[in-house]
Amino acid sequence: MVDAAKTSLVICVEDDEPVRDALRGLLRANGIRVAAFASAEEFLSSVELQTAACLVTDIQLGGISGLDLLDKLATMARRIPSILITAHSDVAVGERAINSGAMRIFLKPVNPSDLLDAIRHALEDRMGQ
Repeated sequence: MVDAAKTSLVICVEDDEPVRDALRGLLRANGIRVAAFASAEEFLSSVELQTAACLVTDIQLGGISGLDLLDKLATMARRIPSILITAHSDVAVGERAINSGAMRIFLKPVNPSDLLDAIRHALEDRMGQ
């Protein structure tokens, strides 16, 4: 059986460079292929848009927000299992995230093992489709 975490591409969109670097390092250290972007716009204009198997994004980004990114992907018929990260706990934002197709929402700081479990689950679900 193919290991989805080693063959699939996980996208991280985070405008805070140290956080983006930490996410990229965490995923790579766990054998997960990753591409990281500083903005939703940068990701949307990349070639990785076509091969992304999972998306991890901050909700609060400069420019297009993480929630708006999910909505934009839906209008492009690109359904990518998505995990959102936020520093703000807001029920309305949580409801909108779920309605936009987010699989999980984490509050910062994120427990690394919980995030890795969610990513692996997203990749396994995608492979099972």
